[in-house]
Amino acid sequence: MKLNASNELKSRLTHAAANGSVIAADILTEMKRNADVSEIIRGGYNFFSTKRKRTGGASYQKIRIVFTTCNKNLNNKNFPDRNNPQAPWFPENRTDIDPSTFVGLFRNLPEYPETELSYFSSAICVDSKVTVQLHGGMQDFFEAYSEENYTPIADTTESNLHNSCMRYENRARNAADFYTNFAGAEILVARDGSNNVLARAVVWKNVQVLSGGSTFNGFSLIDRIYFSHAFVLEMMRRQATALGITFRKQYNDYFHTKDVVALNNRPDKGVEAGKSYVLNLAVEVPACKWHKKGAPYMDTFYYVCMENGKMELRNSESENTIAKCRDTDGGATPVRKICPGCGYLHQSDMNDFCPSCMEKFYSNTIFGRALRSGTVEYQGKTYPSLLFKKKRPIPSMRLYLQVNRLYEV
Repeated sequence: MKLNASNELKSRLTHAAANGSVIAADILTEMKRNADVSEIIRGGYNFFSTKRKRTGGASYQKIRIVFTTCNKNLNNKNFPDRNNPQAPWFPENRTDIDPSTFVGLFRNLPEYPETELSYFSSAICVDSKVTVQLHGGMQDFFEAYSEENYTPIADTTESNLHNSCMRYENRARNAADFYTNFAGAEILVARDGSNNVLARAVVWKNVQVLSGGSTFNGFSLIDRIYFSHAFVLEMMRRQATALGITFRKQYNDYFHTKDVVALNNRPDKGVEAGKSYVLNLAVEVPACKWHKKGAPYMDTFYYVCMENGKMELRNSESENTIAKCRDTDGGATPVRKICPGCGYLHQSDMNDFCPSCMEKFYSNTIFGRALRSGTVEYQGKTYPSLLFKKKRPIPSMRLYLQVNRLYEV
């Protein structure tokens, strides 16, 4: 008798193999052998299929795939419906086995490491080819962040994709605006055959390593990966490696901001693939661009700093930090103020102007302090005219306006 398997099982194995499962590929090879089932499978098992075990969630379902099989002696004269070809598929004649047991039934397969078994168990949950692509447009960010585009299923791991605080439409739109028009980042996205998002991660180019007062340029990093299935996390990392990205986070969380692992060798920079590093990192943002408002919750580069007249995102705080991006409501938290008159950083609670500009722009009168200049209307608001030239904000005022957009939700 030949090995029998359902079409769904064959489909899941085919897609799992296409999605990088070594075990699935090996099983397919065994199943295609022109041999009796006893030469392929241990213990008299045959007629294999799959079954979905569901656990309901608020916005998605956790689905675990188990295998079902028949190990009854179909030729026994006392076997009910002995001559019925459908008998092996009757529920009373079938038993459930977990993925690792299913793999172990194959006589000619090797012992696999736990990592490969876990990958296989996760990969068979998605009956579709998964593609991983890098994008850079604002709409790409919005679609990847918006929960309406997420896959409706996840494996048994806790899906940090479905639980992301940035999944709501208004926050997703602000995040897309920020990453595209403020930070100049890209995004790596994994999708299934129905175009559902299975994973996303921000990709930072032109990352600087700060060490001992020196700056080393030309690195890149894939940030925390938000994913629905464990195997997709590995697919994302493999694609990041193939794209030549320098680093990934060593721990896929928000807490370890400095711990990274090299994905590729950079001998000119002393970087060795597979090696772990603890680094202070920075990304210069294209401050000449404007974004509308808000800032996302950021896992790594969550400090907004002004360094030598340039705005940077850093994974560590500095004396020139002006804001933190760790709020879940879609806005940043101010740390220091930028004076609109001169660009000086200060922490005055009384006024947005620094003490020097307060003296410059205000006079003391018998009625109190008064502006020395007139006013000007700009984008529906009234400002001191000293902050404008030819009806356009001076550089320090432009920077002030830009930074304050980070706090708008």
